[in-house]
Amino acid sequence: MADDRSEVLELEQRYSEAINNSDVDEIDDLFADDAVLMLPDRPAVTGRDAIVSHQREFFRSIKASIKSVVVEVEVLESIVYVRGAFNYGIAPKMGGDTVVMRGKYLNLYKRDVMKQWRIWRSINNIDHPHD
Repeated sequence: MADDRSEVLELEQRYSEAINNSDVDEIDDLFADDAVLMLPDRPAVTGRDAIVSHQREFFRSIKASIKSVVVEVEVLESIVYVRGAFNYGIAPKMGGDTVVMRGKYLNLYKRDVMKQWRIWRSINNIDHPHD
């Protein structure tokens, strides 16, 4: 179980780096085929292909930077639960002010057919309401 915890913490770091580097190939590798991405005030994005497409489109016009802190990790037999907090900056590539959000997230990991941990559910919430 300790190895599972370490592996998932490494995946959490890879996910943050993928966002900071606009690396959709890495995002593709991190998510399960049947993953769901839930972002604040947006419809859920279902399936790895849809998530990758969503992120690719997002990264075309936006430079994102995220700093996240894992608060809790619980390893169960077939699921890993990761709860954390983030600061997220979104800067338009064509110029303009950076929007900074802070919030909490929950990532659930499950093993794929190759026995690798993959993000199965990524649920994000911001701490402050939109204007």
